[in-house]
Amino acid sequence: MAKVIKTNGVTDIINVTRDIGDQLNNMFQKNKDLKVAALALSGYKTAVQAAKAQVIYKKLTGSPESIEFLEN
Repeated sequence: MAKVIKTNGVTDIINVTRDIGDQLNNMFQKNKDLKVAALALSGYKTAVQAAKAQVIYKKLTGSPESIEFLEN
């Protein structure tokens, strides 16, 4: 049975996309496929963008744990 992943908030999104980047990076290290490397970078990029959004939201509201528009 496949692992069920549920994201509930920006922290979960950061963790899941970072893990995807790590898994794809491990695949790239084994087979040196540049398409896999590009996908790994995309996963990392998404994690970084989500973290940036969390920091900006914290500066605006003082609430780092919850970004309402990402939870709906």
